[in-house]
Amino acid sequence: MSKDERRTNERLAAKFEISYVHENDYLISFTKNISADGMFIETDKLPAVGSTIRLIFSLGKLKKIESSAKVMWVNKGAVTNDTGMGVKFINMPAKAKEEILKEIKVIAVL
Repeated sequence: MSKDERRTNERLAAKFEISYVHENDYLISFTKNISADGMFIETDKLPAVGSTIRLIFSLGKLKKIESSAKVMWVNKGAVTNDTGMGVKFINMPAKAKEEILKEIKVIAVL
């Protein structure tokens, strides 16, 4: 990951179900953390770094958020819940980004 591609917002622990599509494969997994700009997805089905995937998830009042994301890095950890990928949202709808920020604030307080 280049210096200018590193995340600028802190990620907070948040586990919720997420679906993602990559090369016509529809997969269901869970997040490990989230920020306004991206998230870590726990999965052993790891697309290549630089790949684009389609995310589908619910958060707060929004029941279906859909966004593309770029795979920024992958972790092939020895422990199952460490295996996954860090993704950066691409063209996240403004309403969805606002809802994510609200949820992050709630998580941070808890």
